Amino acid sequence: MNTTRLCVTIALFLCCVGVAYAADDWQARIHAQKSPALIEWLGDWDRVPNDLRDRDDAQYAICHELQTRGEVDFLLATLATSTNSYGRSVLVSGVLYGIDDKRIQKAFLSRLSEEEDEESYYVANYLAKRGVTEALDVLNRHYYQYPVSSVQWSVTASLFGKYKYRGAASNLVESLDAASLNLAGAACDSLQKIFPDSPRHFNGPTAARVYFAKRVDEESNVHPRSHSNVER
Repeated sequence: MNTTRLCVTIALFLCCVGVAYAADDWQARIHAQKSPALIEWLGDWDRVPNDLRDRDDAQYAICHELQTRGEVDFLLATLATSTNSYGRSVLVSGVLYGIDDKRIQKAFLSRLSEEEDEESYYVANYLAKRGVTEALDVLNRHYYQYPVSSVQWSVTASLFGKYKYRGAASNLVESLDAASLNLAGAACDSLQKIFPDSPRHFNGPTAARVYFAKRVDEESNVHPRSHSNVER
């Protein structure tokens, strides 16, 4: 190997090492922060150091760090006392939503509401994922009215099928021809679970809509709506 090639090789090696060190450095800085400071960062992005603020993955990394620490009591206490609506929303959707813990479920039950904001959605959906009927009721009453993406709402639509929540059938029918294929597919899958004797395949969304609309209409005429729409 001649001198020039050796110099280029060394330069490339040092460049790679520098990139790796830089990646580790910003993550290490997040790891070194105390949890209250990370919460403040999530609630006010202007508090985040400039070089971190410009990273697209910084918020995810902060949320992941808080999840990994598992300080559930601290996180719930912060949620209960915070007056920062944006901070609460990120804390619920980005941190608590990803932790499976009975303490969170109990706290979220007390926060279940009819508000159509992001925080309220993730509170309700957290509970719905665990089969809480009251949460499914709320989500059905405010079907597709929350400020979340169609991809995220398709998760909710799937839950109605998972728990055979018959009260959402008419809303799911309306989603069969949604512009979002994720939502349309989730709605169809859920309706097939609610009506297990239904066809497994349809010749397009219009055919599925006609079929399930008829099933919903027939069932509403035969069985008056009850207080509980979840099959146990």
